[in-house]
Amino acid sequence: MTTEAKDPTRLKQLLEDGIRAYLGGEDVIGVSAAIAVGNARAAYTAGLADREAKRPVKDDTMFIIGSVQKVFTNTLAAARIVEGKLSLDDQITRFLPAEVREEGSVIRQVTPANLGTMTAAMPSANVKGHPAGALYAGEPPTAPMLDFWKTFNPERHIGTSYLYANMSEVTQGFTTVFAAGRTYPELFAADIQGPLSMKDTVVSLNGFSPERIAQGYSKTGKRVDYRGVGFNSTASDMLRFLEGNLFRVPSMPLLTYRAMSLAHQPRFQIAPGHSIGLAWYTTEVGQGARVVSKAGGNAGFLAWVGFIPERAAAVVLLTNGHPPSSQSLPATGKAILLKAAGIDPQSIVPHEDADGGIQPEAMDA
Repeated sequence: MTTEAKDPTRLKQLLEDGIRAYLGGEDVIGVSAAIAVGNARAAYTAGLADREAKRPVKDDTMFIIGSVQKVFTNTLAAARIVEGKLSLDDQITRFLPAEVREEGSVIRQVTPANLGTMTAAMPSANVKGHPAGALYAGEPPTAPMLDFWKTFNPERHIGTSYLYANMSEVTQGFTTVFAAGRTYPELFAADIQGPLSMKDTVVSLNGFSPERIAQGYSKTGKRVDYRGVGFNSTASDMLRFLEGNLFRVPSMPLLTYRAMSLAHQPRFQIAPGHSIGLAWYTTEVGQGARVVSKAGGNAGFLAWVGFIPERAAAVVLLTNGHPPSSQSLPATGKAILLKAAGIDPQSIVPHEDADGGIQPEAMDA
């Protein structure tokens, strides 16, 4: 394949073919997908947003994006770096509460670069009490989060190896808001949500019609009543976010564009051809191109977003269930994206996907 599929009809067909193969004949799992190559865009929906109510997915259906939200947090951190309020090599204890600076010893070795690249040696298990919920709501760190920082004493050396950890993102978020002197909601609204008109990308669903909200389902098809503490979004909103990472959207301030560019710059090699920047994963795909992506999974939902900077191509996949397909959602997304950009999907260097964002049965992914 040597030419880019810039025709919207062809782009939609790529989405449909890829999703159908992923679903493996399953017709109730809800899917909302969007794709862009250059100025051409297309969207595709399938399945049910709510199986019990027989309510189909629509273009404006809202899905949980799980750990995809980590790229929001790290973009906000990158913006503070661009502003000069934070640096990649800062000791994060410069910004955390006084009791952490006074009592925490090992945490002093951790930097924003460590947090963004998952090399801070933080454990994969979450801290109790939903500290991410407090962060996204603009509230102070929870008591368990403070205790975690003060007693942090990992078995691995900080900065030397990769291990996916949700606490790295939460710590990055609190470091960022303390460095900025503003809450997470304020920073998100100013740097990302407002400039990109992402009005449907929210933590709280208050005020949104129930008809627009997708329901999550477990691997066994059981309805998941607990929705989690993170962001909800639509495929169209997330596509605008990816386009902001590809080029400077006219409504977007230079600060945000520079922060986005800084965030997806590779900083730590996980394996040959596979690296991580500030929460963004990079896969080399040949022809001078790379896929930059992030996956997420929580409360019965799966999400994947990815783009190829060198081809101005982007794909968003949001789902509310788990098909029997042997192919993962990230693999599906990458295959669709490469085909749209005119690159052979077989060009990807084989490697187990290090992005641990898809934890479908987790409470805080």
